[in-house]
Amino acid sequence: MDWQFIRRLVSFIYVAIILTFVGIGFCYSNETNDELRENMVYFDNFWNIDGKIITFPYSNHEEFTMSNTLPTVYGDQLLILRAYYQDYEVYINNDLILESRSNRLFGVSTDVGKKEIWIPLQSEYTGQKISIKLNLQESIYGSEMTECIISTRSAYAITQLKKNIPSAILFVVFTVTGILEVIISLFFILKRTHLIRKLSFEALFYAGVFSIVSAQWIIQETRVPFIVFGYTTGFSILTVIAFLLMPLMFFEIARALFMRIGPIDNLIDGIMALTIIISCFMCITGVIDWGSIVYIAHLLDVVVMIMVGIYSYKSLKDEQKLTSKTAIAFANIFFILIAGLALVQYVNNVNTSYILLIIIDLLIYVMVQVGLIYRRIGLNVQEEKEFARAKIYAFTDELTGLGNRRHFYNVMEDFEKHKLPNDLTIIAIDVNRLKFYNDNYGHDAGDELLIGTSQCLQKAFSSNSTSTISRMGGDEFSVLLLASENDLNKRLNHFNSALQKWKGKYVDGISVSIGHACVRNDGDMPLEELSKIADNRMYEDKAKYYKESGLDRRK
Repeated sequence: MDWQFIRRLVSFIYVAIILTFVGIGFCYSNETNDELRENMVYFDNFWNIDGKIITFPYSNHEEFTMSNTLPTVYGDQLLILRAYYQDYEVYINNDLILESRSNRLFGVSTDVGKKEIWIPLQSEYTGQKISIKLNLQESIYGSEMTECIISTRSAYAITQLKKNIPSAILFVVFTVTGILEVIISLFFILKRTHLIRKLSFEALFYAGVFSIVSAQWIIQETRVPFIVFGYTTGFSILTVIAFLLMPLMFFEIARALFMRIGPIDNLIDGIMALTIIISCFMCITGVIDWGSIVYIAHLLDVVVMIMVGIYSYKSLKDEQKLTSKTAIAFANIFFILIAGLALVQYVNNVNTSYILLIIIDLLIYVMVQVGLIYRRIGLNVQEEKEFARAKIYAFTDELTGLGNRRHFYNVMEDFEKHKLPNDLTIIAIDVNRLKFYNDNYGHDAGDELLIGTSQCLQKAFSSNSTSTISRMGGDEFSVLLLASENDLNKRLNHFNSALQKWKGKYVDGISVSIGHACVRNDGDMPLEELSKIADNRMYEDKAKYYKESGLDRRK
């Protein structure tokens, strides 16, 4: 039984219960009449145009004047008309008190941000006639004037926040998790790019960016940022840019998860990114208005939905059994369907339910996708551990723990890709009398002789960061390193001293034959030739050892 999972589940249920109690406490308290306490009233009724009463939402493509009689008002209140306007003038008893001004970014005029009219009120306006001459924008939205409110600025902000609690929660969750995902993924992408799971970390990076961008778009749609801080134009442009980036980031996630790195996928990706950059540049220079980018964003949405739909369909078609790719495909199809429905509502402006649809859609999508990404990373971590373990076995001598012949030759190949350094040295070592110890004391004694030699080699050469020490097989060892002549002699002396002092269960002192060759002294030649020179000198030293000792080499 997975007790760790059970503990997490219990903790989650516990937190959910506590939060539920807190929510019930707010919902069923006796302080429910927040509008009266915050001095806020809806002012949607009895507006008339040419003597005819209108209802909200209202749309008119011609310039018109709407009028009404103000209720009791106070000096700290605003009349807030939510409308996508071109320009306006406000009159109290036919006296002009306010008119629109041009929104500008980098000196270029734009209609973006013209979505709320804030009219400061004074107490003497109570019971007076207010008239608003209004010219609405031509846009893709069906209803351009949606609501009228009399409120203080703080009360308006609080009301909007309360109306959009799911959006606010999702903004915090997506922002925090998105930043963490970006940091985690960047660490592994930049520091460990050789990992098998690189594409999974790229998917996690794009999921993090997608979460951050989505969070920005969601919170901007609540209107809370510009109500609280002002800068309507700036926040509105941020909304547009976030709306542009969302399909691109979604496409990047899908590409990484489905491992689509072909030329066509790269071309579509590049065209989308270039389209966004060019569009923003054209808006900054005044060639097109920021509001027009919404059309481009919708086009990108359609392109991405088609491409991800193709990826998902091919994945479902190609997979013979349920895998993580299958789950990703189903999640993408579900996300596309809900997002498509929300997009239709967004364009037609049927009502604000499209935001709730997108919130639910994003929440499900991010939970599924990020969950699958982490699962894939976990599987790849296991695969990498197995790969690393297999690599250790493939390149390590089991008896001594040194590198083996394969490892030594791989290092030689790496050196041969470049010009050989002058200090590059190959040392060939052969253990004397291994057969004697094996025949007279057993293979444990022979193994002890080889292990002792490896330990002495490590004592003498491992402190040189360039050294590669390997057992080539049987009683043969090799060392490859960069060392000056003085350093080499010191290390060889240290090695011989360590051999003489070594003591084991069967062996007291070890004798070896040594030969070495260096680019500095023997010339710039292929390492294979340099290795042969070292071997020949080692054999000469071995012959000298047996000649001087009078021992039989065959025993």
